[in-house]
Amino acid sequence: MAESKYVRFRLLRDSSGPPSPDGSPCGFGLQDTKGVVYAGIRRADDMIVFEFELMVTDDPVNGLPIFNGGFASGSKAERLVYLSWPRLNGAGYVNRVKVRLADAGWPLIRAAQAQGKVLEADTSGRASGGGQVPVSWRLAEP
Repeated sequence: MAESKYVRFRLLRDSSGPPSPDGSPCGFGLQDTKGVVYAGIRRADDMIVFEFELMVTDDPVNGLPIFNGGFASGSKAERLVYLSWPRLNGAGYVNRVKVRLADAGWPLIRAAQAQGKVLEADTSGRASGGGQVPVSWRLAEP
């Protein structure tokens, strides 16, 4: 059986505004797999921060990381998390940005676990629909 461990993540964003606004009033946050959107925390440097934890196991077929948990959306091979701008009237989303988890490979994951660090990515400037755009994950202090 594959070994299960958790890894902590942090997403940063420099603006709460949607990438492609349509004039609709909207919220902003990290979306879970049930569609609930959680607001981030604004730091002193004005960056908005989202922190979450996922379980990671190795795929017994190809050895790649498989992420599971309340924020891990998408297929097993293409897991992602969503930053979402839901319309306040309940009529869908103004935008959703896909943040790929697959770009956080085993070396980075294991380093984060061993050193008690988080995997952090700055999503500032990412547009909606960019599911295939690579994400630059890095080790960061908790």
